[in-house]
Amino acid sequence: MSARIVLVRHGRSGHVHTGWIDAAGFQRWRDAYDAAGLLPGERPPPALKALARQAGVVVASDLPRARASAELLVPGAEIPTSALLREMEQPIPPLGDARVPLAVWALAIGLRKAYGALRGEALPAAALRRASDAAGWLIELAAERGGVLAVTHAWFREALAAALVERGWRRAHASGRYAHWSAWTLLDARRPGP
Repeated sequence: MSARIVLVRHGRSGHVHTGWIDAAGFQRWRDAYDAAGLLPGERPPPALKALARQAGVVVASDLPRARASAELLVPGAEIPTSALLREMEQPIPPLGDARVPLAVWALAIGLRKAYGALRGEALPAAALRRASDAAGWLIELAAERGGVLAVTHAWFREALAAALVERGWRRAHASGRYAHWSAWTLLDARRPGP
C-alpha cells in the first residue's frame, strides 16, 4: 500500500440505549458510548479486512470501540493508538429540559453542524490543530511503513481528511459517508499512483 492512507470508521458500539433522555442524560449516554467496546458479534466486512492486511501499519483512536475495531481487522497485530484520532465532541444542542429519544439528540447535533457549515463556521481551533497533528503523524507513518489504515470516528474523519487534502493528498475513494466500517482512501497527490 504505497502513499496511501485509509480512514475507517469503527464498528457498532456495544453501548445500546432505549428511552427518552434530557441534556444531562445525553452527556451520560455519550460518556458510556465512549467507554464501551463493540457490539457483541460485530464483524468487519471481508474486503476491509483484506485492505487492512495490505497496510504497512494499522493504527486506531485510543477509545475502546476504535481499538476493538482495529483488533478485528488485524487480529494479533500490534496496533498503535492515539488520542489524536478521537472523535470531535459536538456541543449539546440547547433543547432546554426536553426529554427526547436519542435519535432526536443526534438529529439536532447533525442539523446544528450542517447549519454551521452552511454559514461557513470553522471548526474550533483545537479540533483543527488536532486534525493537522493527526494528519502529520499519519503522513510520517505512511512514508515509513508504506501505507496506513487508521480506525477513527465519523466526524473527526471529515476534519482529518480535510487536513490531509491541505497537505497535498487527494481523496480517491469513499464508501459510506458515516456508516460503521466505511473507508475513505486518500493518496499522496505529489506521487504518481492509481
